[in-house]
Amino acid sequence: MRSPRLNALAALLFVACNGGDGVIDVGSDPRVPDESVRPLLAVELAVAAASNEFGMDLFRQVAAAESDANVLISPLSASLALGMTLNGADGTTYTAMRDALGFAGMTEAEINAAYRGLIPQLAARDDEVEFRLANAIWYRIGFDVEQPFLDAVANSFFARAAAIDFDDPRAPRSISQWAEDQTGGRIKDLVEEIDPNDVMFLINAVYFKAPWATPFVPAATRSEPFTRSSGGSVSVPTMNNDAGYPQLLTPLVQIVELIYADSAFSMVLVAPADGSSLAQLTAGLTPGRWADWMDGLQNGRIMLSLPRFSFDYDVTMNDALMALGMGVAFDEMNANFDRIHHETRNDLYISKVRQKAFIDVHELGTEAAAATSVTVSVTSMPPQVRFDRPFLFAIRERSSGAILFIGRVGDPS
Repeated sequence: MRSPRLNALAALLFVACNGGDGVIDVGSDPRVPDESVRPLLAVELAVAAASNEFGMDLFRQVAAAESDANVLISPLSASLALGMTLNGADGTTYTAMRDALGFAGMTEAEINAAYRGLIPQLAARDDEVEFRLANAIWYRIGFDVEQPFLDAVANSFFARAAAIDFDDPRAPRSISQWAEDQTGGRIKDLVEEIDPNDVMFLINAVYFKAPWATPFVPAATRSEPFTRSSGGSVSVPTMNNDAGYPQLLTPLVQIVELIYADSAFSMVLVAPADGSSLAQLTAGLTPGRWADWMDGLQNGRIMLSLPRFSFDYDVTMNDALMALGMGVAFDEMNANFDRIHHETRNDLYISKVRQKAFIDVHELGTEAAAATSVTVSVTSMPPQVRFDRPFLFAIRERSSGAILFIGRVGDPS
């Protein structure tokens, strides 16, 4: 049995919006520069697109393997945590990770430069939205980490790095407290224990808090039926609004986009037509189909019904990532992370990638979600679009198209 191992953990958060006071906290980490909004560079758009493709592949894998009605992951958070780890990989391990992340054909310099540009730009997009990205690395005292690796993650991911005593019983709590602080207290106990063979944790935290551009009127919320993914119906608090929304209503799919604050971010709700399977829709979700949907959105007045929902989610992503072609990085005998620590040649591997998530969607705002169930009625009233059965949701930054969160709601109760 080989001794040291690399434990890569991806943390994520989406926290509830409690009003329209939103003040962006870009200065939470002094490593991240405070930038003005600018057009994104081609390489930054390419990395955002790659993150979306990776995220959709990852979501399909996770959703297919999960029996839970509700699913939530952050493609952006996973991409950032694994992007940091990529800087320590070498040989076939590097190639497998790069390709699985969607970066085939790009150089490491291009990938790192794109991350470095995207992080402050995502934070700067809308001053009414609180959006925070934070990266950090903890490693065992006495474990000699290669300085070029630390320099790369500091310069491109604005990551802090610290050596701590992994044998101290307080060490897991110290690492978890950082993630909790970065996520407004929503993500707790990310690292619950440290194995004697663990030598490093690479962690990303994402926090998003935003008001709707068109809030729901709380007085219009009432208890209404929702058809669960498992069958049967449950009564849930359902928000209602008669307003104009970007939408795409076809015989096969019903899509509505809800804008946040000053329009930089949105939640996209996607539901299959009545009688169709959400599982089939999810299995067929591709970047090309998603792009066609987004290009087809047109403003129009509808009567929107959407359940309030709030849930936590916790998933270990090892199997999903291996299915996407990253298996060698988890292989104790063949993984190559010599650019992290070369003295124990080929002794490092990824033992675990875990992500925890939280989302809360209510009348005043949301975090990380897009739910979709659309019903169209042709009357003198506006079409009525009801999300009263299982649906997908995604939160995106609209100029880059970057998907921050993607999930499934099968039971909002």
